[in-house]
Amino acid sequence: MNGRDLPPAPGTPPRGLPGLVWERTWPRPVHGPVDAWVQAVSVGEVEVAATFVAALVGQRPSTRLLVTSTTPAGVELLHRRFGPEAEALALRPFPLDLPFSVARLLDSARPRLLVLVETEIWPVLLSLARRGGTPVLVVNARLSERSVGRILSLGPLFRGALSALTHVAARTAGDAERFARAGVPPGRIRVSGDLKLDRPRAEAPAFAGTFERLAGGRPVFVAGSVADDEVEEVLSARDRLAQAGTDVLLLLAPRRPDSFDSVAARLAARGLATVRRSRIDAPGTVRPDVFLLDSLGELAGSYGLGDVAFVGGTLVPKGGHNVLEPLRAGLPVVVGPSIGNVRASVEAAGEAVRVVPDAARLADEVARLLGDGAARGLARLAAEALFAGHGGAAARAAAAAAALIEGRPVPEAG
Repeated sequence: MNGRDLPPAPGTPPRGLPGLVWERTWPRPVHGPVDAWVQAVSVGEVEVAATFVAALVGQRPSTRLLVTSTTPAGVELLHRRFGPEAEALALRPFPLDLPFSVARLLDSARPRLLVLVETEIWPVLLSLARRGGTPVLVVNARLSERSVGRILSLGPLFRGALSALTHVAARTAGDAERFARAGVPPGRIRVSGDLKLDRPRAEAPAFAGTFERLAGGRPVFVAGSVADDEVEEVLSARDRLAQAGTDVLLLLAPRRPDSFDSVAARLAARGLATVRRSRIDAPGTVRPDVFLLDSLGELAGSYGLGDVAFVGGTLVPKGGHNVLEPLRAGLPVVVGPSIGNVRASVEAAGEAVRVVPDAARLADEVARLLGDGAARGLARLAAEALFAGHGGAAARAAAAAAALIEGRPVPEAG
């Protein structure tokens, strides 16, 4: 074994893919017991976990935690979000869902509670947790209709895993109903609300001053969490705006970090002057057509630099990504028709979110909003009303966790 194959030193993320694979297969032990093991699969779930952990530690300051994530991007963000508090936390990649790998981390951590964020069903982990008497809580729990069908079609394996769930803090009444149909006893499910509504407005990114100089007073169209198959549609919308005489700066944030370089190549092939966030200090274009946000953990704050937002995963059949971040920043939001994952938020936001039927209408709606200050103002007011009326989910989820850690009944949702 050479040095590149060794696991990282404590307190640092794994070094590249080989380090991540090694540590997911052979997890570093944790000095347990911990009060809770919190698992968040990737970047979006890590952000939700950060909100939950802050609320839990606010209620139980002495809480000791193990926090894990599955994807390379999620693991990197774990260390950014929780690094300053690492003395109270153990941060690890999530082990492969194999008996040996899971047992190694579970046996060393000895958690009093296992917390899964949003939609995660790991049969081996849940089986070992049940065998060891560890209660399992799902926070911000969501389940799509498609996932229900998949669970029911897979039979005893996943239905048995669901029976290990002690308490499901569902995001919406619809999610609660789907968990029940998937096999979770209704008495274990309560509607707690969406933790994303409790996140404060993100701080402006470190590059905000430089970005404003690059924008030069132009309106900014932010396209966030854009799927690979949506990039051309977004660029076409940007081209149509330019052809209509709207001198707009596109802030483009691809959904997948491994797409950053390929998207940059597509921009260059189109002849679009581009500044990449990762190379913002390099000499080059002073008035770009596109600002490529090729970084992790900065999208929420970057929405505050814009005037109108498009949220990806909605022009392709992926169900949509987080619309609450741009709404929290006060931007009107445009989405495509695929909103199954975010339907409740879209409907609750009212005039703040506009649904367009296809990519051809995206440019038209963005142009209309950029040219209508009153419409943008009404969208901001609708978003403010949404956040004012739907808070408290993080406190409710934390209260459920605290009760399970301490062996008390979960309190009724207030």
